[in-house]
Amino acid sequence: MGDNFSIDLKTGKSLPSKLLLLGEVLLFAILAGMTSSHFGMADGAKITMAYLVAYAVPRTVLTRSRGSSLASRLVLVLLTILLIYINFRRLTTWTFFDDFSLEMPNLNGDGRGYYKWALNRYDGRIPVSGNMVFPGFPLMMVALWKMLGVSVVWPQAMNMMFTLLAVVLTGMTTRRLLSHRVSVPPSTLLTAGMALCCLLMYYFVMGTAILKEASIMLAIALAGFVMAAMEGDEQERQSPRRDLVLFILACSLLAVVRTTYLYFVLMGLVVMTIPHHRRDWRMSAALLAVIVVALVGGNAMSSYSFDRHAEIAGGGWNMQRFYIIGESQQFYHDMLDYYFLRPAWHKALMLPLTMSVQFIIPFPWSYYDTPTLLTIMGRMTYGWYVIGGISLFYFAHVSWRRDGTMGWWPWWAALSYAAIAYIMAGAVARYVVPIQPLFIPVAIYVLCRLWEGRWRKAFVWWSVGFILLLTLALLVCLEIQQDTFSKMLGVRSLTHYMQGIPY
Repeated sequence: MGDNFSIDLKTGKSLPSKLLLLGEVLLFAILAGMTSSHFGMADGAKITMAYLVAYAVPRTVLTRSRGSSLASRLVLVLLTILLIYINFRRLTTWTFFDDFSLEMPNLNGDGRGYYKWALNRYDGRIPVSGNMVFPGFPLMMVALWKMLGVSVVWPQAMNMMFTLLAVVLTGMTTRRLLSHRVSVPPSTLLTAGMALCCLLMYYFVMGTAILKEASIMLAIALAGFVMAAMEGDEQERQSPRRDLVLFILACSLLAVVRTTYLYFVLMGLVVMTIPHHRRDWRMSAALLAVIVVALVGGNAMSSYSFDRHAEIAGGGWNMQRFYIIGESQQFYHDMLDYYFLRPAWHKALMLPLTMSVQFIIPFPWSYYDTPTLLTIMGRMTYGWYVIGGISLFYFAHVSWRRDGTMGWWPWWAALSYAAIAYIMAGAVARYVVPIQPLFIPVAIYVLCRLWEGRWRKAFVWWSVGFILLLTLALLVCLEIQQDTFSKMLGVRSLTHYMQGIPY
């Protein structure tokens, strides 16, 4: 019976399910009251309905999935509450001053550029210069505005829906990969995959911003779910047409929002085809054709050429001029010593360093005088340290054994992670965020094996060593960063500066 107990004979629903449904109703009733009080009845209703749709779509996907349970629905509800709070706080911040509104919000950074470009394409009210490298995300905004009117709420709700869908798909991928490999029920695997994904706080900071990251997250999650069928059991391979449609959707999304991520999907297809190439060659050939068409089509839409793709991967002066140039990165810049101009073999030898830097950033501390939930969440990397540390145990202790491995999936995750570190010197945290959930099935596989009694002693020793090494690395980085900021600010101690203490 799983999560369904205390069944009501008349409705067929359990008492806990009824209580959860009541909680969902109360959540959106409270949201309607909050938004109407702050933005007025009309805008409050629009915000509430937008967020309701953003929740309803992933909820429907989850409830129709094999292994769906009350526990997985509860995880989705709790995550939705967090994302609604983040989004509501952002809306109030973007419209705080009188000159700004839901139609013309006070955005900053890349989000402001996307919004202005979309407004220019919508009705030309804001002049913009230059091309948009990947126009897919702002064009999605234009499409939403054509249907619903200009408002920042629509792309925000769309990104919320994409992020929640990516979390649900991570749970479904975990179930698809592991249900025939471990003794844990599919419902537990699905819930665990979603719950572990909720530890990636920086993932949600990026996924709820007016950025293209949410689209990339969803596309990678879709592609991963489809390719996981190659390592799944017979039941998981019974819907090849549906999987092909989902893969087309994933690649089309990547083609318009960031074409270069299709190379990681291609890498995954190659890795996942290797063990069962005779069985899966037809499906693999179809998926390869989709990737090629998406690459060509996406490249035609973007302002990048294939030569530019090669330049990004190979490095050169353009990369050297635009990356790792901030004053706070000076120590790392000096350590790398013109990294982007070095030959391929040199960058390959530097991977232990660049992957380590990529692993620990963003650092789990900040220097804000008045930290907010968003700034705190952006620095809560401890969840990633847990997932990454457990996954590293798999590669160090399990992957090389003749039996007890989970197939080829972990190598797709590892190669994608290494490729980003190789190209970007591990210095851009948000580029690797869509890849992080690929490690969740690996971590859950280890946890399931530990629950079954495997590798417990080795895992305890690994955990102790990993925690000590990570703590030492963070302490060293903290000292370096404090010293760097002290030199930048021209004071003896950053602490003194932040506290206003003279020296």
